[in-house]
Amino acid sequence: MVLQPLLLSAVPSGVLDMTADFAPLLVHMWVVLGLSVLGLAVAIALHDTREAKRTAKQVTEIEPSFSKAA
Repeated sequence: MVLQPLLLSAVPSGVLDMTADFAPLLVHMWVVLGLSVLGLAVAIALHDTREAKRTAKQVTEIEPSFSKAA
């Protein structure tokens, strides 16, 4: 016979079995959430890097405008 701790004695055993059934689902949800946040961070980093390179290229390619007074 399995002895339950005193704190869990008020909780029916059916509830404990139900949480054990949902444990893989909850773990997979956390994994998917973590991968989604990681993917979002990578996408933002790539966008910022490309935007900075494009802006730097535009700044260096601007030709100085000379006045036509000469």
